[in-house]
Amino acid sequence: MVNKEVILEAQDYGVKRKLLALTDFLAPWLVYEEKAPILNETTEKAYLYTPFLLIANDARDKVRSKQVVELADSEKILADYAGCLVFSITANGNSPNFTEGIQTILKQEKKVVKPYHVVANSPVKTPWFPDEPQYTAHSYFYFSDKDIMLNKPLTLIVTTKDKQERRFYFDLPNFK
Repeated sequence: MVNKEVILEAQDYGVKRKLLALTDFLAPWLVYEEKAPILNETTEKAYLYTPFLLIANDARDKVRSKQVVELADSEKILADYAGCLVFSITANGNSPNFTEGIQTILKQEKKVVKPYHVVANSPVKTPWFPDEPQYTAHSYFYFSDKDIMLNKPLTLIVTTKDKQERRFYFDLPNFK
């Protein structure tokens, strides 16, 4: 449960880290693909957008644009995302349509959970094009948190059109 103390802590976290690059700011919520041979800008990755991170990121954005960080804004974010767990995935492929029909599930113990909402952005050419992989895509997956034990680890499994499976392990209790 997110109370006022946690909201203020998250806001403070975002305000104090306003100058960090976004990738550095998001690093504590980052998980790399399990079989990644090397960790660099080409590595597939996933972020878990916890309520703490959503509030902290909003506070960071507000301070950076010289707006006031308000408790009511954070409470609205909590209300907007109540009951859901949001994951952002960066996947790579070698065709411009490799994410068509993207399939995602969460596995936790013997339970399999499907997302209730998916935002799959179109792949774009990678900065390292024409080297492999040639395309990258950012997608967001929304899961109902009532289907998930928030005190246990889970694996996010993403399968793309090219039948490649990506696995991201999240030890949920370790995420703020």
